Amino acid sequence: MLSTRPTVDAIEPAPGLLTYQAPGTNDWRLTHHSGLVLAFCRNQQHAEDTARLITDFTDWTRSADDIGGDEEVTASRDELRFLISYEASAILPEHYVPQSSTYTDEDIRQAAAYHEGDTTDGLAVISAMAQSSKFAGLDTDTFNEAFDKVMRIVHPEAYAA
Repeated sequence: MLSTRPTVDAIEPAPGLLTYQAPGTNDWRLTHHSGLVLAFCRNQQHAEDTARLITDFTDWTRSADDIGGDEEVTASRDELRFLISYEASAILPEHYVPQSSTYTDEDIRQAAAYHEGDTTDGLAVISAMAQSSKFAGLDTDTFNEAFDKVMRIVHPEAYAA
């Protein structure tokens, strides 16, 4: 199915590297152009500075598979991790902990608004919620409750009796 969900506005501070603010959050991400997250940053400037710091590490315009298969990159992976986490003081994806473990009615409204008019099934909604700092830190029951609330707004026809 075709999704009409809006996309994020990304900035390309270095060739092949993108920075953007995750929808509905204060989180800024530095990603490879494929979408793979390289770092979580405090704000736009921090994300752009981190990108510029690692720009010479490799040719980021290559595919993620090509970079991942590059033996020189693999041998220098600890150097890249050092640049991101110590030099730039950004958070590596494996150390990222969502900021919130609760959600509010406003969080539900924002998540539903993000998916308004979305023609996909609940998979797109649950995937986006799982990556959002507003919902990713929730325990399973609370996450399911939040997902149900969002789906009742986004796809009310599925809940009609």
